[in-house]
This record gives sequence, structure tokens and C-alpha cells, in this order.
Amino acid sequence: MSSHHASIPETFSKANEKGLEEERIEYVSSPNGDDHHIHDTEAVGYLNPSVVITLEENRRLLRLINTRVLPCMIICYLAQALDKGVLGTASIMGLQQDTGMVGQDYALTNTILWIGVIVGELPANRLVQIIPLAKFVSVSLILWGLVLLAMSFLRNVKAILALRFVLGFLESVSGPVLLAISVMWYKRHEQPLVVSGYQTMIGANSVISGLLGYGFYHVQNSTLYGWQYLMILIAGLSILMGAFIAVWMPDSPPRAKCFSEEDKVLMVERVRANDQGLRNTHWNPAQAREAFREPLIYMLFLAMVLNTLITGGLGSFSALLINQAFGFDVLDSQLLSMPLGVFSMTLLMTSSYAASRTKQTIYVILALSIPNIAGSIVLLTVTPGMSTRAGLLVAFYIMQCFQAQSPLILTVTSRNIAGQSKKVIAYAATFIGWSGGNAISSQIFQSQWAPRYINSLYIHCGIYALFIILMLSIRIMLVRRNREKERAAEGLREGHGHRKAFDDLTDRENPEFRYTL
Repeated sequence: MSSHHASIPETFSKANEKGLEEERIEYVSSPNGDDHHIHDTEAVGYLNPSVVITLEENRRLLRLINTRVLPCMIICYLAQALDKGVLGTASIMGLQQDTGMVGQDYALTNTILWIGVIVGELPANRLVQIIPLAKFVSVSLILWGLVLLAMSFLRNVKAILALRFVLGFLESVSGPVLLAISVMWYKRHEQPLVVSGYQTMIGANSVISGLLGYGFYHVQNSTLYGWQYLMILIAGLSILMGAFIAVWMPDSPPRAKCFSEEDKVLMVERVRANDQGLRNTHWNPAQAREAFREPLIYMLFLAMVLNTLITGGLGSFSALLINQAFGFDVLDSQLLSMPLGVFSMTLLMTSSYAASRTKQTIYVILALSIPNIAGSIVLLTVTPGMSTRAGLLVAFYIMQCFQAQSPLILTVTSRNIAGQSKKVIAYAATFIGWSGGNAISSQIFQSQWAPRYINSLYIHCGIYALFIILMLSIRIMLVRRNREKERAAEGLREGHGHRKAFDDLTDRENPEFRYTL
């Protein structure tokens, strides 16, 4: 790997080494650990509480994980982003005219997809607790590729809407699976970079779709329209990616046939300090009851709704805004989506790196709100024209900062909820919020408000204010909880050995669990 090019794994490794040096004590488990109370069905047989993992050993393990797991997470999210976003690219390639879409029909294709995701989230999150993860996500990926392939031959709005629902239902699997994988394989301070790393594929989707859209837009006098060829190609890529994941990615550290038995033990022990375990296939009703009484889960649900109300609409209507509101032609609009994608990728990695270095994820989330507010003010106050369209485009680009908040909100969820059954409820709620916000978001962009969507931007400004208040409230609550745990632990510290890490305790039950900010 050349020294002048920093890839995602390189950036991740450097940040991880810093975190490991600061938290090295977490890798030393208590030699008095009592494993006869272990309830983690995945980790049983691969625990050694006395193990010490050195910095050099951790680097080696991380390289193994980043070779087998991280690439599969990235291509899975790329496939999902391409499948979800293909209609956005096709919207300015004649899709609406060729299929007879009118009024809110195009916005409804986005809404119906997210309704499918919402319906699928709760069963998907429960199945994450039971089914081997790599197999689960690979089969889902292949199936949604087949659905997109079928959809590419349709020119009827009702049939397209029906398959968009099915597509959303199948894609509900990827979010909770990838989040569960990040908790299973990576330490808490590593997770922001991991989650943001695979979510950079949203930006990669803009680049790839922009290039493909530009190329297929030139297809004329053919049996199929250009947008149909685009869908067929993306469907084929999804099927191939699903097959690759089935072959290459292990289901969990203990199930990884590609690693030695010794390395499996080390990989399980390196996440002991998470105090979240790996997996327990048994349903715990008490944890479920605690989850429904947990205010943090409701707050994170609302945070994700507010975030995606912004990002979902801006994503679905980005091509139309650049084309119709700012005055760029169709081909230029396709090409201009590519630097937008590169900017999004850079932003996601930069913000996650800042969160990992500062250990202040919520403050980073709040800082990312400021550019969106500024960009919205510019779009509201500057009249489009030849002399202003470049400035409007820049303002729209910086409004992608809100997109970088989504993976950070997910890591606030994944790092602050423990207990396997409680996590099922928490992850489902977070992803339902993510889906629900996306489903509603396109309806904020009413066709009668086109092309500038001034009223939509005013609604966005109100959402920014609510979001900032909510995130500050979450942080205050987590700080108070940590102080309560510290007071309760005074005089009881015989060593933070994380002895209960695999006992399937919730974050409220485990006295050694601390909330990350």
C-alpha cells in the first residue's frame, strides 16, 4: 500500500492503535473471572479470562479481521446503496415519463421502499439473534438483486411500487446485521470508524451511479431504455456481491473456519471490554421489558427520524434539485453528483475519525448540524441564476454534513445498549426510526413546491432545532448515568476485569458497563 494513499483500513488501524494505547488495560482480563455463569451461546468454549493481548498481537488480529470482515461489510452496504438509489439516478433519465409517473408517484416509490424496510425490521433484528450473520446477509443480498432485476423490466407504476416494497423488506436485513457484526468483531472505540467506513458507500454510490447514468443516458434507439440497462447492471452486481460474501465472510469469531482456534479465542477476548458479549440465541423477556421502559431507546429512535427526514429528502431529490432548481442540464447533473459522493465519503471518514480521537461522538454530531443550517439559509435567500448556481451547488454540497451523523448515531446505539434481547429491541427501534424518517422525507418535497422547494427547507430548519435539543438531552442523560455507576462502584473496585462481559447483562444491570459519549 503506497505511503501517500490512506485507505479506510489504514486510517482505521492508526486510530485503533491510539485507542489501544490509551485503553490497553481493557485488554487484560481478570484471572479470577468466573465463566460458569456465561449465557453467551456464541462465545462459550472460546473464553480465556486470563489472556493478555499485546499491542503487536492486536495489530495482527485487526489485520485478519479487516481482511475477512471489513471488505464484506463495505460491499454489502455498497450494494444496498446502489439498489436504493438507482431510481434517483433514473429519475432524470426518463423513468417518470416512460413509466407514466405523475404528481407524487416518484416520491411514493421512495416512501413505499421505506415502508417495506419498517415492516421487515423487527423480524430481521430477531433473526440476527438466531441465524448465522454472513449467510443471512448474503442470501438477502442475492434476493434483493433478483427483485431489482425483475423491476428493471417493468413500465407500470403499480408493479414498480409493489417490488419497491419487497426490495425494502429484503434490505431491512443489512442494517442490523452490519451493526451486529461491528459489535461482535470490533471494540467500542473502533466502531465509529467501522460503521462510517461501510457507510461511505453512500458517497461511492453517487460516484458510480453518476458515471453509469452518464453512460447509459446516451443509449438511444434500443429495445430497452437507458435506465433499464442501469438497473440490470446494478442487479447483477448485487447478486455477485452476495455470492462473494457467502464465500469470504465468517459468521462470527468462533465460527470462523479461516482462523486458528487460538486466534478465535483472542478475537473473542479482545471485545470482552465492550461488556456486550457476542450473541445469545435465547429470548429474554425481562430484557425486552426493560427495553420498552428505556428512555434512551426512544430518544435514539427520534434522533434517527429527525436525521433521516433531512438526509432522505436531500438524497432522493438531489438530482432534481441540481437539474431543475440550480439550472444544470441532465448530463451535467449526472456528473456533478460524483464530486458530491467523494465529498460525502471524505466527510464520513473525517467525522468518525474525530469521534474516535476525541471520544466525544455526540459533540461531533452536533457540530455537523452547523453546515446544514448555513446551507439551508443560502438556498432560501439566494435566487438561482447563471451567476449564482455554482454557489448554490456548493451550499448544497455542505448540506451533506447531516448525512455523516447517521453512522455516529448508530454507534451511540450500538455502544450504549447491552443485553442481547434488549439490543434486538433497541436496534429495531433505531432502524425503524431510520426507515420511518426516510419514508416521510420525500413527502416533505411536495411537487407543487418545485423546483426550489422553499417550504421544504423551512421545515428542515425546524427539524435542525429539535435535533440539537434532543442530542444535548441524550448526552446529559448518559453523563448522569455514568456518575451514578461510579458512585455505586466506590469501594468495590477489585479491578475492572469485565468479568460479566459474557453474562448477557443489560447496560443497566452490569455494574462495570460505562456509557460512551
